[in-house]
Order: sequence, then C-alpha cells, then structure tokens
Amino acid sequence: MKFKYLFFLIPLTIISQEIIDDAIDLQVDSSSLSIQAQADIERLDEVSKKLYFDYKDTLNEYKSLKNYDDQLSKIIDSQVDEIQSIREQLDSLDDINIDILPLLKRMIDALRKFIELDIPFLLEERINRVNNLDDLILRSDVTTAEKYRKVFEAYQIESDFGKTIENYSSYISLDDQEIAVDYFRLGRLGLFYRTPDGDETGYWNEFEERWIHVGNDLDKDIKNALDISNRQAPPNFISLPLKPISEDK
Repeated sequence: MKFKYLFFLIPLTIISQEIIDDAIDLQVDSSSLSIQAQADIERLDEVSKKLYFDYKDTLNEYKSLKNYDDQLSKIIDSQVDEIQSIREQLDSLDDINIDILPLLKRMIDALRKFIELDIPFLLEERINRVNNLDDLILRSDVTTAEKYRKVFEAYQIESDFGKTIENYSSYISLDDQEIAVDYFRLGRLGLFYRTPDGDETGYWNEFEERWIHVGNDLDKDIKNALDISNRQAPPNFISLPLKPISEDK
C-alpha cells in the first residue's frame, strides 16, 4: 500500500509545480502587460497634454488674430469712408476751381498793373514774381490751395514794401549811359539814387513818371538815408523831396 501511495504522490507534485510555474509565468506576463499598459498610459497622457497645450496656444492665437482682424476691419471701413469723403471733396473742388482760378488770374493781372504804375523799384524782381504766378496757376501738379497761397504771398510782399525802407545797388540810365548807383526807397513815398562818389543824385517824380537828376544836390541827404538803412547810423531826420499827397498841394 505504501508503494502505491508514493506512486500517485509524485505525479501530483509535478502537476502542482507546473501549475505554480504557469501561475508565475502568468503573473510575469500580467506584470509585463501592466508595465506596457502603464507605459502606454503615460505616453498617451503626454500626448494628451501636448494636444491640450497646442489647443490652448491655437485658441490664444485665434483670439489674437480675431482681435487683429476686427481692428483691420474697422480701419478698412474708416479708410473706405475717408476715400469716399475725398472723392466728394475732389468733386466739389472741380466746382470751386471754376470760380477760384479765374479769380486768381484777375488778382495776378491787377498786381501786374499795380507794379507797372508804382514807383520803379526792384522792377525786374517784382515782374518776375508776377510772371511766375502766371505760370503757376496753369500747372496741374499744383493744388488750388498752393496757388492761392502763392498769390496771397505776393500781395503780402507788395504790401510790406509800403511799410519799410530799403537800399540796394543797381544801374540807372543817365545821359544814355548805364551807371552804377545806390538806391534808397522810403516806403512808397519816394525812390532816390546816388552814385558811389556822390557826384550824381536824383529821385523819381511819380506825377511826371520820370527821374529828376539834380547833380550832387542830394548827396549828403541820400548818403545819410543810406547809412540809416544800412544801420551804419542811428535813426535821424532826413530831408528828401517827397511826392505831395495830391497834385493840388
């Protein structure tokens, strides 16, 4: 009986060991699968985190772009309104130019006539200024506002001549000869000349529209006026022939 007991015991032990081994192998495989699963979970977690942050960045970028797009839309709308306003102004300028340009031409012609009737100081400079205005108002690349400004500026210059004194060097025709002289202008009341040596002096007679030559009679007085104008002498009384207020006086 003992022999038969041992005969059956050994196979049971072997079977039990196999079961244990299988259980261990199963446990090892299960552990490996758990490790792999954990690794997959961690990998997926990293991926999900990256996707989440990418989504956040994309959302923030979208919001920024949306704000920028909204601002651009407002700017574009404003520019469209401004363009429309400019077009309307240009259309109205065409109507304004119809009235303004002829007016400017009349002002220039009047200024030219005034200079021709005025005492003859700086004639070349002043006539050239008027000629330039005539050319200016015909130019298409100059705005009407700039044309008006230039005409007004010329009127202002002519107006200032009546409130200032001035001296300059030029030439005068005397005995059919061109001689160098110094001119002295007293506002628009008088225009005088003197040669550098003082031998020849004279003044412009507005009523007769000619120069009155008086030799050296006005040498001292004109010299004093020139010194005052050049700030080489303090202001002082000078005695020079001036035009009367009217021909009756």
